[in-house]
Amino acid sequence: MSTISEENKVNQNSIQLTEPQIREWLVSYLADLLEIQPDKVDVETTFARYGLDSSTAVVLAGDLETWLGKEIEPTILYDYPTIADLAQYLTK
Repeated sequence: MSTISEENKVNQNSIQLTEPQIREWLVSYLADLLEIQPDKVDVETTFARYGLDSSTAVVLAGDLETWLGKEIEPTILYDYPTIADLAQYLTK
């Protein structure tokens, strides 16, 4: 697995982001993590299917929390197991 790019890791926003913006961030983050092209990331595939273990899921949730500028539960990837589910939830 690769090191996450800085633009995905530290982007503190306090503005309301749209579902497509959150999806795009998650796709880019996962593509960086897995060292694959973003177009190879399916937003309907579960994080578990991409091989994310619990520690990686917690790190992703923390980086997402920093990027969004709002608190997120570390277990959120288990409650919303796909990029599509998670992005939809985060825009509610």
